[in-house]
Amino acid sequence: MPIDKYMEKLSPQVRIFALVAALAAVGGLLFVFMSGRGAVAEPELAAPLPAAPVAKKAKAPAVDKTVVPKPKPKAKAPAKTAAPKKVVPKVPPTGFPLAVDRALARHKVVVVSLVIPGSRVDELAAGEAKAGAKLGGAGFLALNVLNEKVAQAVLTKLQGLKQPSLLVLKRSGEVVVALEGFVDRETVAQAAANAAP
Repeated sequence: MPIDKYMEKLSPQVRIFALVAALAAVGGLLFVFMSGRGAVAEPELAAPLPAAPVAKKAKAPAVDKTVVPKPKPKAKAPAKTAAPKKVVPKVPPTGFPLAVDRALARHKVVVVSLVIPGSRVDELAAGEAKAGAKLGGAGFLALNVLNEKVAQAVLTKLQGLKQPSLLVLKRSGEVVVALEGFVDRETVAQAAANAAP
């Protein structure tokens, strides 16, 4: 008798029970099969190492318990006062370009070299003037006479003078010495020293 006809004769409760039993059998087989494949032998564990011997603590030597007086706190130093700022005297405008007024505010005597940029002779003369100003303890400033404002201010201030290449000025803006042509450093240093108050 075919199984289909046999199943038709069984009651629905028996059919459900047979189906559940078949599923349980298949599940059991799968469990046994999977657990058998997945089992891994545990490695043997090494025997634990014996504990290392612990060294006994040595007794600390007896400490002399004499009382040491605490040092007295040092007296606080008086608060430092800020050094007074260097007072730069206010110099009234001299009529020269502003750069000259600034240089005169920092120095009592200033050596001013009038130069044409790119002129080799003027550059050498400016170098000598700078060295001479340093030797004479004066400030130094090089002015470009190709600048119209600079040239106009210098010409207005130096009315009557020919074409000087070097000026030595006091803080008041007074021209102490006006020299033409190339001037060596010793001459500049002497002129600056003579102009100092």
